[in-house]
Amino acid sequence: MKTTGKSALIELLRAHDVDYVFGIPGATEIHFMDALEKCPDIRYMLGLHEVVCVGMAAGYARASGKPGVLNLHTASGLAGGGALLYNAQLGKVPLVVTVGQNDSRLLQRDPQLTGDIVGLGKIHGKWSTELMRTEDLPIVIDRAFKMATQPPTGPVVVSLPQDLLQGEFDYTADPRATHCAPSRPDAAEIERAAEALAAARHPLVMVESGVTRSGALEEVVRFAESIGAPVYQAWMADVNFPVAHPQYLGDLDPTSPQAAEIMAEVDVLVGIGCSLFAEGFTHTCCPLPRTTRVIHVDDDPWEIGKNLPTEFGLLGDVRATLRELNASLEACLTSEARERAARRAANVQAQKAAADAAWRTQTEARRDAVPISIGRLMTEISNVVDDDTVVVDECWSASRALRAALSPSRPLSYIRSRNGGSIGEGLPSALGVKLGRPDKDVLAVIGDGSASWSMQTLWTAARYQIPVTYVITNNATYGQVKLVRQAVLGVQGPLKEKHDGMDLDQPVIDFSALARSMGVEGTRISDPELLGDALRSAMGSGSPRLIEVMV
Repeated sequence: MKTTGKSALIELLRAHDVDYVFGIPGATEIHFMDALEKCPDIRYMLGLHEVVCVGMAAGYARASGKPGVLNLHTASGLAGGGALLYNAQLGKVPLVVTVGQNDSRLLQRDPQLTGDIVGLGKIHGKWSTELMRTEDLPIVIDRAFKMATQPPTGPVVVSLPQDLLQGEFDYTADPRATHCAPSRPDAAEIERAAEALAAARHPLVMVESGVTRSGALEEVVRFAESIGAPVYQAWMADVNFPVAHPQYLGDLDPTSPQAAEIMAEVDVLVGIGCSLFAEGFTHTCCPLPRTTRVIHVDDDPWEIGKNLPTEFGLLGDVRATLRELNASLEACLTSEARERAARRAANVQAQKAAADAAWRTQTEARRDAVPISIGRLMTEISNVVDDDTVVVDECWSASRALRAALSPSRPLSYIRSRNGGSIGEGLPSALGVKLGRPDKDVLAVIGDGSASWSMQTLWTAARYQIPVTYVITNNATYGQVKLVRQAVLGVQGPLKEKHDGMDLDQPVIDFSALARSMGVEGTRISDPELLGDALRSAMGSGSPRLIEVMV
């Protein structure tokens, strides 16, 4: 049956079970928007900046388990979303990005608002292409969804010239999609890795978001308990190991003096779904002993052996691989090995208990401080969240305190930017999370520096009445930058100490007023005794709310 390219595009989105398209339309999106208006079952979510659109799509993808779909306006729109597409690329977030291109008959004449969309898309995309014939639309769109969701997952970019969306061709909707069976490593290699683990005296486990991407939380806990090893991660962005678990010891920067001390005796290092030793700062030598044996489980061949010589590279689906490794390990563990694992676990548990007690003591000592202490704020937040709450974290310098107070242990109960480090993701990501998990309450804790990047998000929250509670920690400074400055220069000082380019205090931004200007009820809190009631009121309101906390 004859149909237009734009009508076929909508049918293809339907076939891939798309609920939302996030974007900002321009002249090159007119035909797409015209077709979408005739499709009430796919909702267009308008943002006021491309960063907002990308952040919403990424949050939706992570919460729903489906790829987020973006519709951006020409080369300028794609460039505008680049900061968070960078995060999505490094965080392996599946996104299908369609970009409106000018009429293909004009491209040799350098029309306004055009550019090398395919070249720009290659910077942050797994695959980037431009539609050359209307008839190829089904192949291109189906391939885009396959590439976005096929491990290692990530963004793909498709440029859509406007004349090709108007073109007609014979098309019959076919809802079939391509599914690839999870890959698995060689069984003999798994057995050899299990034997090395059974003989280990001082094993250590590093985890990151590959655990969550493959749904392997249960398997990784069983694995760590079997060998009694401490568990760390360089960057916590998901619940890749239960924070309250007695063997979880938190963040570990491989360039820190602490890392060298911790790894001095490690004889087997196990990396699971992570980038091993992707350091942020230079150091004179690797903290890992040359004799340490490395086991790396990942679904991305680029990561295995990238920075460390790896004796056992177990390439495959993380959950499936861990299931096989756990079974093989069970058969290898002697009674002596089990006793060693139990002693190791007991030692780790004692370290964990001491660290938790120290944090509680420190928090209680500043409970009534004004300006409000970070520990008090995070404790009050932990008192109002429950098993039906997802917490989105982009409070950077306060993030460690938030995680300590919450101790998130359930899958998808905690979400933070996975990688990349570009700020501005938290506000829009929280909207996407709520759309992807409508049955959950969503509370987002955002630093003032991060919020300044994407405050336009609140307009979208108000327009669609998406009930997310935002907590803005306002200390009028880029606190994380100051902490890094201290680490790099080897100096100490309070965050209130002034440094060029690191302060937001002249003037101090009034986030509650900004929220009200965009249709979201905003409140500023300076008294710690008012925090609990304000949080409960906002979360029970059924509408988007913002609480600005002076910390």
